Amino acid sequence: MKWNVPDADSTALIVGREDSIHVQSDEVPCVDQVTIKDAAGKELKATWKQSKPDELEVSVPLQGQSAGPVLLLVKQSGLSKPDEVPMKTYAEAAHLDHFTLDAGDSQGALTGTRLDEVSGLDLGTVHFAPTELSRTDGKDRLELSAAPPATAALAAGQKLVAHVNLKDGRILDLDTTIDPPRPRVTLLSKSVRSGSLPSVIHFGNQDDLPQDGQISFFLKTDIPAAFAHDEKIEVSTEDGSSTAIFSFADGALFLEDPQTVLVSFQPLKKFGPSVFGALRFRPVDANGEAGDWQPLVKLVRIPALKEIRCPDSPDKPCILIGENLFLLDSVASDPQFVHNSPVSPSFVDSGLTVPRPNGTLLYVKLRDDPSVINKVSLPVLPEP
Repeated sequence: MKWNVPDADSTALIVGREDSIHVQSDEVPCVDQVTIKDAAGKELKATWKQSKPDELEVSVPLQGQSAGPVLLLVKQSGLSKPDEVPMKTYAEAAHLDHFTLDAGDSQGALTGTRLDEVSGLDLGTVHFAPTELSRTDGKDRLELSAAPPATAALAAGQKLVAHVNLKDGRILDLDTTIDPPRPRVTLLSKSVRSGSLPSVIHFGNQDDLPQDGQISFFLKTDIPAAFAHDEKIEVSTEDGSSTAIFSFADGALFLEDPQTVLVSFQPLKKFGPSVFGALRFRPVDANGEAGDWQPLVKLVRIPALKEIRCPDSPDKPCILIGENLFLLDSVASDPQFVHNSPVSPSFVDSGLTVPRPNGTLLYVKLRDDPSVINKVSLPVLPEP
């Protein structure tokens, strides 16, 4: 005996509440009993009525139930065995607000609730897979990414229907419009200058910027075709705890030509004495749309090194004299750091025991960038 469940009711049974479905058949007038059993065989006390000559309306209590398969049993008078209609119950479906995708990007963001149920999203012929789920102010935000070549054909202003796939097999549709591309710039060149305080440290990496120094860098705009006078450049630490905005209005950006801009600043003035580590930059347009972060430099704090005091005996270590020596990670007499002295992060003295230098030369690693070996040349004096 064929019993038909309309498509609109195929996903209507949601656990945690009482829901109704409709079942259609020419044999509806002969029905004398309707029951539902869950996957464990437990009977759920359903109620039913004939809503049309060929249709039953069945109400199913699903409070406290888990999502999964159920069996609808429809018994007709005069027959010993009921007809079985396989059904499925579902968890509360995700609620979709919107899907945001900027032209030229391979990653978009879906917002709504219960987005942990989403297994993927299809936009035209492009498939997006979930990458990261976050929740803020009661709303979910799901990042989804696609293969970059596949998104190249998606143009700004294009209107499409996003098909959002749920883990239980359901598909939800969401009207989507491709947003304009985000601003994009290319780093052409950069120059790092030491600060006003002289230092005897010769940096082994040109991307290390002394905290009291200055950096200047040229950027070329890719999108849009020319820099807008309300466009800004943002510089930030990697964790975003410290950030600075540079604009044409405050004179921090110098336009060389319509496509090229010069940015110059002193980190100590912009961020203060406690900021160190990698700095990054990105363009920001007048609407607040930001481009991708790009690496800029690594901001390092440097100690004030004054002199080396060595005893007459060549087999005894020397004393490195200076201030803020805790900013050193380690000190060595050779570039391979075979003979080295590590420095405690809590070191507060003005004299540090170090290996005897090779002439006047020592090698140091800074605490803010211990991957780089730097040279130090200091006067070597006899021990007092």
